[in-house]
Amino acid sequence: MTRPPARPSTSIDLFTDAALNDPYPLHATLRQLGPAVQLEQLGEVWAISRYADVKTALADPDRFSSARVALNDIANDTILAGTVLASDGTDHARLRRVLSRQLARRALTDLHEVIRQHADRLVAEVVRWGRFDAVSDLAIPFVGHIITYLTGLPARDRDQLVALAEGTFSAFGPDTRRTQAAFPLAQAMFGYLTTSATRENVRPGSWLAEVYAAADRGEIAESECIPLASAYTVAGADTTIHAITTLLGLLARHPRQWQSLHRRAHDTAFLDAAVREALRYDAPVQWFCRTVTQDTSISGVPLTAGSQVLLLYGSANRDHDFWGPTAGQFRVRRRGTEQHLALGHGPHSCAGTHLAHMEITAVLGALARATPTLRLVPSALPRRQLNNLLRGWASLPLTTTTAR
Repeated sequence: MTRPPARPSTSIDLFTDAALNDPYPLHATLRQLGPAVQLEQLGEVWAISRYADVKTALADPDRFSSARVALNDIANDTILAGTVLASDGTDHARLRRVLSRQLARRALTDLHEVIRQHADRLVAEVVRWGRFDAVSDLAIPFVGHIITYLTGLPARDRDQLVALAEGTFSAFGPDTRRTQAAFPLAQAMFGYLTTSATRENVRPGSWLAEVYAAADRGEIAESECIPLASAYTVAGADTTIHAITTLLGLLARHPRQWQSLHRRAHDTAFLDAAVREALRYDAPVQWFCRTVTQDTSISGVPLTAGSQVLLLYGSANRDHDFWGPTAGQFRVRRRGTEQHLALGHGPHSCAGTHLAHMEITAVLGALARATPTLRLVPSALPRRQLNNLLRGWASLPLTTTTAR
């Protein structure tokens, strides 16, 4: 008699404070348990933790739909309704086409020098101080300025946008107190966009002005303008802020690797590789969900239509079967890091990949040129920003010295 395929399950909870502070031991356990592991506390939700399986699911929207990318109905049915994140097929292609005009590599060419100069100015200021917080003094002002400038929103709204974006992402989690506390922030974000990102308010020639121009051309509906605007403001803010501060935190803990970057601060390829390694090692977006559209399987584990899969980007990026025995180590000289999944893969890969990489590299290059040392402040411990979906720092005090 043939045995039915194994369907492993676990009581692991990925959304406790302890798990969000350090998810990687739990990820390793999930990879050992199987290709797809049911998370018992979440019902028909299956954790997909291995690199090959996560990449396969991301590349196959016919079997793994983006219609429900969050772990609760409120986020899926209200916050995400009509967004490019939660669409498939022709709807997704149509919405993404508007974003792609602004975010494609060629479209960003003219921005490169503007972003570099802004990074140089901010970095020069914090290095003069000798001690600064990488979050509040550097990453938030840097990314917030760029986002408000490009979208055509008021610069004075920078800090408000960053805080509301953080809450919007946390609202994607399971039905817990943390998620419920995030709902008002997510609602406030869309309330802000509804009142502030209007045709009359956004700057002519800005990205959000182009969203309305697309509606005028009949490419999208008027009702889709605000949900599409959220892709610029929500997805473009905290993910990049966390990527920058995570990278700097890692380098502050690895002084020899910082010395290598300082010596090669003008080597664009080396800086690019360091950015990719940080994204691989500690992904700012730890997961997204997909919904199974038909009875199928992941590496032999059967999945039922209607169930959800939790695609663990953070786990896939540390899978020893793909990255080798040093997968759990941070190495700026690692080869092959362009294959990381921190920014997704397939049709839903991050539309802002080129902009984010440009921003992170600009800050890294400016800091590597400006200071031979980057250290944590011994008397002030970094503090995690606990978020259901994002991974990063709420505070990261650093010290530097002026380059000779």
